[in-house]
Amino acid sequence: MVELHGNTPYKTVLIHGGPGAIDSLNSCAEELNRLTGKGIVEALQSKYSIAELIEELHMQITEHCQDRLTLIGHSWGAWLAVLFAGKYPKICKNIVLVGCPPLADQYVKEISLRRLRSLSGEERKIFQRVIDNVAAGEDMKKVPGILEKSDNYCLESSEKLMADKADHEMYNRIWNEAIELRTSGELLTVFKNIQSKLFLVQGVCDPHPIEGVMKPLKENGIPCKTYIFEKCGHNPFMEKYAKEEFYDILQAII
Repeated sequence: MVELHGNTPYKTVLIHGGPGAIDSLNSCAEELNRLTGKGIVEALQSKYSIAELIEELHMQITEHCQDRLTLIGHSWGAWLAVLFAGKYPKICKNIVLVGCPPLADQYVKEISLRRLRSLSGEERKIFQRVIDNVAAGEDMKKVPGILEKSDNYCLESSEKLMADKADHEMYNRIWNEAIELRTSGELLTVFKNIQSKLFLVQGVCDPHPIEGVMKPLKENGIPCKTYIFEKCGHNPFMEKYAKEEFYDILQAII
């Protein structure tokens, strides 16, 4: 299941996050196609294990793409791009990590702290109840709006996150499996062994701390070209002050 933007040849694949954030890169794919005139594949995830997602992505790529590719993965999709390249190294030329989650467990607790620091008043209290696992039904209904505020610096007024299309079962099943890969060190082992050029694009205001990606990469001798946006959160393709530079960077890479 893919969305194709533009015409062949398709040499760039966008991989959404979540897990289960279906269609969250649709506007990014459309804009990248408009700016470059190049065909873009928006790969939509539908499986409920990492192994199945890798094979689904392989099928999507072999059906629609030619030559060596640039994979652009957002959030969880950044990890999936690397895991895919670990199994199919000859397919991937470049991997762009956008809003990548931390690669080592010691940085994970910082995510909630960063979110809390960006909130105030009742929203902060609700999110603290979520962290403490005591949130009620009404609290949970407000969480998507709270995360939209905590995870971004300044979204374009015309942009809207796709929380209503999220597959929560996929999130729970895939993310629990992904966490085990990080904790065991297997995720970093895959990073060390990939043959693709690696690029990191991260906002300073992303709840995922930049050092949680940069330091493990550096400590393991993994080369990575890094782009850091000051006035930007988790979604640079939707951020008012980062959007233009974000697309300039992607155009230069692909």
